[in-house]
Amino acid sequence: MDSEQVAAAARRAASVAAGAPTAQKNEVLGGMAEKLTARKSDILAANEEDLANAKAKGLSSHLVDRLRFGEAKIDGRIRCLRKIQALPDPVGQVFRSDLRPNGLLATRVRAPIGVIMMIYEARPHVTVNAGAFCLKSGNAAILRGGSEARTCNVLLGELWHEALRESGLPEHCVQVVTGSHEEIGDLLQQQACIDLVIPRGSARLIEAVKTQSRIPVLKHFEGICHVYVDDSADLDKAAEIAIDAKCLMPEVCNAMETLLVARACEGWLPTVVEAFRRHEVKVKGCERTCALAPNVEPANAQDWRTEYLDMIVSIRVVSDVSEAIEHINTYGSHHTDAIVTDSESRARRFVRDVDSGVVLVNGSTMFCDGESLGMGAEIGISTDKLHARGPMGLEDLTTYKHVIWGQGQVMGELGA
Repeated sequence: MDSEQVAAAARRAASVAAGAPTAQKNEVLGGMAEKLTARKSDILAANEEDLANAKAKGLSSHLVDRLRFGEAKIDGRIRCLRKIQALPDPVGQVFRSDLRPNGLLATRVRAPIGVIMMIYEARPHVTVNAGAFCLKSGNAAILRGGSEARTCNVLLGELWHEALRESGLPEHCVQVVTGSHEEIGDLLQQQACIDLVIPRGSARLIEAVKTQSRIPVLKHFEGICHVYVDDSADLDKAAEIAIDAKCLMPEVCNAMETLLVARACEGWLPTVVEAFRRHEVKVKGCERTCALAPNVEPANAQDWRTEYLDMIVSIRVVSDVSEAIEHINTYGSHHTDAIVTDSESRARRFVRDVDSGVVLVNGSTMFCDGESLGMGAEIGISTDKLHARGPMGLEDLTTYKHVIWGQGQVMGELGA
């Protein structure tokens, strides 16, 4: 199908998905989970083909890591589908109700957005997550993964179609497209049929989508994330949080890129730098950090604005929580930032003044994750302020309508 046909098919499917019973949508999710189990060897083979092609083309190591869809990740998606099955269906939820003096009952009710298009790099698991979230929230999905994941994504798209057909819903509720950049550009002009575009990937990808699209774009921008260690912090706890935030999954957007350390506890720097080295992390630092810890590479101004997505960290000594907040709001990407402190007043100030979608107190930035936060998974992590912010779950894929219940009330007295 050409771009207009893809968009029109999604619009027709969305009208069906919007009214689909919860049980039917859950049946599709359960069917997809069963297909991932039954076809695991085929999925692994498809992913291995994509990985081999990516390595042959010289793709960066962090992109290859994002592309990998091994047995553990497939099992994780199966668990994710089961969790989304168990979540409440947001469609039709009444979240505001006001009985007016004239007897009218004014309510706000959650409703599907319609057709959601996702454009993303690598990460075949997004093809599972996004399809599940869009369907459970009553939307149709058009999914365009990167060309580097084409083989695996095409197979996952076929499994979605099978699960949808078997449950009696249109297979176009979830479409995986693999068109050229020009064809994707054409899809971004289909504002009559597509309601929202969510890009996930590099700043270059997101900027290209934002520039080309005639459809509203909800951006999942860079993750320049920070951990600030306050002078009241338990430094053993701070070291564990910093290592986890940087080293557990350095390729993800909520990995820490800059560690900020209060001047009053700068004597701790050699300890944490050595801990990073044991985990094979390259350390860059401000002038003070370089003076206090051996073999630290000097950081430049660009390092504070860099999302490494790799085993590299920048460290800066700041005077106090005020300077830490200023640094984060100046150089960060409004994604995920954390403070380690035993001072409740400083924690509350940090939470109030840091302008980010996710702010943590005494916890690793790794917890900016839909599964950890009870969402089953997430369709993305928005760095926008409209219409959703931070990890996006089912409710974030709905809008609302005003539903007003009356008993014959009229505004005037004109008569029939």
